[in-house]
Formats: sequence, C-alpha cells, structure tokens
Amino acid sequence: MDHPAERGLALELLGFSRAVRTAAEALHPHRLCSALFALASTFTAFYEACPVLRAETPGSRASRRHLCALTGRVLQHGLGMLGIRAPGRM
Repeated sequence: MDHPAERGLALELLGFSRAVRTAAEALHPHRLCSALFALASTFTAFYEACPVLRAETPGSRASRRHLCALTGRVLQHGLGMLGIRAPGRM
C-alpha cells in the first residue's frame, strides 16, 4: 500500500471493531452510523484516488481489490447490525 488513500482506508477498516465495541458499550447506535459513514467517505476518497482495475502493478491491483471487497463486507455487516439491508451491488 503505497498511496495515502490506501493506508487511510486500511486504518479506517482496522478501527471499525473499536467503533462497534464503543457504540455497544455506551448503547449509542448513532456512533456506529458515524463509523459507517466515515468508512464510506474514506472508501470514496480511495476509489477516486486509486485506480483498482487499472492499477500500475498486479500486486497493487490485488491489494486494492481486496480493500474494496473488505470494505463491502464491513459496510454490509455494519448496516446489518443496524437492521438495514445493504444493496447486493452498487
């Protein structure tokens, strides 16, 4: 991960479990909403800055595809915790 947007997205993904734990302990579901919004915003910045399918190297392409897939799973799981069905495809 060479691009700052890649690192930013990875850090946002790593912090998601802490956000879930904090929201659950405080009984504040709006914190989970905020974390999901931050993740979606960070993903948008990543997607605009880092070409996925046209990445410079096969390694970058694989890493970015993995980040995209992981982000999708985390968003789907987080929305599910709130009782919201995520779209199957965007």
